[in-house]
Amino acid sequence: MDRRHFLKTSALTAAGIAAGGALAPEASAKTVTVETRLQSRGHIKEPARKVAVVDGADVVVVGGGPAGFAAAVAASRQGLDTLLLERGYFLGGLFTGCDVTILNDMYTPTPGGRVQAVYGICDELCARLIKHDMLAWLETAPNVDTEATKYFMEEICREAGVRILYGVQAADVSMSGDRVDHVILETKSGRVAVSSKFVIDCTGDGDILAWTGEDFKEYDYDISAMYRIGHVGAGKVGSATPHEGVVTGHLGNGVQGVDGLDIYTLTNAQLELRKRMWDSTFKMRETPGNEKAYLLSTPSVVGVRITRVLNSVRNVTTEGAATGKTYDDVIGFTGADSTLRWNGSGIPRKQRKMWQVPYSSLVPKKVSNLLVAGRCFGFEEELMYDAREVGTCLMTGQAAGTAAAQAVTYRRGCRDIDVKLLQKTLRDNNVKLDW
Repeated sequence: MDRRHFLKTSALTAAGIAAGGALAPEASAKTVTVETRLQSRGHIKEPARKVAVVDGADVVVVGGGPAGFAAAVAASRQGLDTLLLERGYFLGGLFTGCDVTILNDMYTPTPGGRVQAVYGICDELCARLIKHDMLAWLETAPNVDTEATKYFMEEICREAGVRILYGVQAADVSMSGDRVDHVILETKSGRVAVSSKFVIDCTGDGDILAWTGEDFKEYDYDISAMYRIGHVGAGKVGSATPHEGVVTGHLGNGVQGVDGLDIYTLTNAQLELRKRMWDSTFKMRETPGNEKAYLLSTPSVVGVRITRVLNSVRNVTTEGAATGKTYDDVIGFTGADSTLRWNGSGIPRKQRKMWQVPYSSLVPKKVSNLLVAGRCFGFEEELMYDAREVGTCLMTGQAAGTAAAQAVTYRRGCRDIDVKLLQKTLRDNNVKLDW
């Protein structure tokens, strides 16, 4: 177990609450001791207080990025009351709010051209964008318009019956035994809680899995930024977007090898990277044809790539991804969009295969009503690049939402569902499971 600098909280216990979406009249809790990863100047003692339970659902999805969006839609389409919690006021996370608009890993490059790996809800979203000319094709991936994507994500959620709650920051969980009973939230309306039959952690940083006491690894990694530049008229600058004269810029490795869970690090990275975006854009004006280029948009938060990664029931291995391993509990494919270090050498991206993701890599070892999707599901370190991309997040999210709905419907724990039924449902919803 690797929990260095872990923001460690003891679990809360709830009394008088069924493991369902019904609102609870009152809950009692143990005293909570909080340790921060930051250097302390002392401590204060916070008074004990009651936290109002203001909502509840069959499935509570924490995080409205690509994984959370797909998870919520998949669960709701199976007939479950689904509540999607998002700290911002839009869906898509880094995908739409930070100009990380290239759908890497939806396709995989091959010597003969790109081959599609991710279908399902990902394909559905792209179809709407294509219909409205809001998607540009790059060599190996689509690049989408941010505002159109936000809109269509909300529309798909609305049509599926997903309930969205914006402006809520997950702060802790309340547990009874091996089950999460509540997610505790900090909001403009005060500190509140929502009850849950099942929770899906799509926070990106694995916040929920960490608070439940699940095992994970934590990585320092590069933090970077993508941004949009307007009035570009000449040269091979950035990546093409659906709009003439607008390109997506990328600062590459950005700030290298830092802790993406440290608020001081994140603040300094935001300041430094914004300056780089500004300077880079105005440097372009020295190129003939780009004299009027300007910084069109910068990310609302910096691009944290990896922090916590679940130590799942069965992590995806580097060997499995490199050799095209098949899994009896496969829930989707992801593309291969990077050079992969394996067996003492590097496999170039165009020589790699798309790779399967097993259901067991979304499943924690201890908690019975929790699944993990997005960049914090279980995989080996060498797979960081592929595993965190938007296409992979959409695929793992759809699988997690479908599985959660099945678990609630048949009153099963996450490790006890019928995987064959899960796979049938995914295939029925246009998810690729076979070579």
